[in-house]
Amino acid sequence: MKGWDIFRAQVSYLQTIMDNSMRNVLVPNLMTENVADTVRYYQDILGFTLEMAVEPVENAAPNFPTELTDDMNLDWANMTFEGAEFMFQSRDSLVAEVPVLKDVAIGASQTLYIRLDQDVDEHYQNLKDKVSVVTEPTSKFYGMREWYMQDCNGYVLCFGQMLEPAQES
Repeated sequence: MKGWDIFRAQVSYLQTIMDNSMRNVLVPNLMTENVADTVRYYQDILGFTLEMAVEPVENAAPNFPTELTDDMNLDWANMTFEGAEFMFQSRDSLVAEVPVLKDVAIGASQTLYIRLDQDVDEHYQNLKDKVSVVTEPTSKFYGMREWYMQDCNGYVLCFGQMLEPAQES
């Protein structure tokens, strides 16, 4: 799929999920070598939901699957989890759109922070044997309890939960 086709697919998807009351949001678009493998990892291990994907097509109408099959090859996918939203795009497709990324290593020098409404320690216990743990849950001086992991592409995700204020006696 050509760069503009992917862009139009993304715009079409965003138009279906946005309404006039929605505020601006930042949605990372992360480069991967294999979008389908990344979708499987985020879906099967981390509990993300596949909202929409784009299969590579040449001179045909684009296909926008919302379910992944075993033999599927993807150029782009949009996934959500408890208010967090990530896009994943194949290296070839993203480099076609943004040539400056041609020789950039996949991974990144940032963390992707996901605030949870659920118990962060329970979340950690559910995932620790399935992921590459960077740090165990730790309470921070700024009122958050957080843990870090590295995904199948080398991206570092942090899951955090706001701590309850200390009870005054």
